[in-house]
Amino acid sequence: MLRELYELWAAKRHGRLAPSRSDFSVFELKPWLGHLLILDNLHSREDIRFRLYGSNLTEIFGFDLTYKTVIDSVILIGDRPLVEYDEVSRLQRPVYVSRFSPSIRNHIQVDKLALPLMSGSKVDQILAGIYPVIAHGSDLPR
Repeated sequence: MLRELYELWAAKRHGRLAPSRSDFSVFELKPWLGHLLILDNLHSREDIRFRLYGSNLTEIFGFDLTYKTVIDSVILIGDRPLVEYDEVSRLQRPVYVSRFSPSIRNHIQVDKLALPLMSGSKVDQILAGIYPVIAHGSDLPR
């Protein structure tokens, strides 16, 4: 799923460093919607805000981060996402990670792809897809 999301993002670039949010329709993003998050990047570490936090992510992790800042969410998600989103912004390129992430129940392994969305020369939003690495027999949603 993350490879397909990357391919859609890459196709929308049209020779630019990154597409903008307006290049995507909700219909195009439908296959990933429950696993997507969109962050508003207001260009300071304290002001990266979750605009969208997918319903499947809320179910998987046990909390909803919609409208919260990443810095205010560190107590729930740890500081690693802040570093990852900062890297996407600074380098203006996608970041893929596979790591353990805290949830309300325990730490679970996830694969995450964070993609820059740009208007002009700055990353103003970040589009990310997160999927749990499902162990055989797990009852976590996909």
